[in-house]
Amino acid sequence: MTQITYPSEVVPGPPRLALDMPEGWVQVWAPDTLVAIRDAAEGADHFLANVVVRFYQRLAPFGPDEIHAELSEYVAQRREGQVGVLKHQEVDGREFVGADLAFVDGEAGTVGQVHWFTAQRTNDVLDVIQVTGSYAGARRDPDYGTIDRIVDSLRINP
Repeated sequence: MTQITYPSEVVPGPPRLALDMPEGWVQVWAPDTLVAIRDAAEGADHFLANVVVRFYQRLAPFGPDEIHAELSEYVAQRREGQVGVLKHQEVDGREFVGADLAFVDGEAGTVGQVHWFTAQRTNDVLDVIQVTGSYAGARRDPDYGTIDRIVDSLRINP
């Protein structure tokens, strides 16, 4: 009898990740994430900026059209949801596709998010890394740049 292990060559599992966490932020646990960090401003009277990294697998195709459709579906389920145009960037030699979006949350007010996706084929599936940065809409100016620097620091399989 052959023993099967996980991870394996057939099902390799999530890749190793590294990113730079800014001073004044903390790592937290969040369901279904590989990494979750947030502003540590305890007692703040606003929604705290945060970044989460998720991993999942999809059958091909999974590219810009599917990403835009997925984000559009996500905001359609939220109050006053809006999704921006797709944008592209390279981070550590990997192509990422993403978009900004916003919606109104009953407790937090307007929330802005930036979503970035990168994928690579493993056997018959695509391994997808999704990075999502969230911030209070009124705090876009101070928080968006911080989130952008965190995303730029991401290293996959460092």
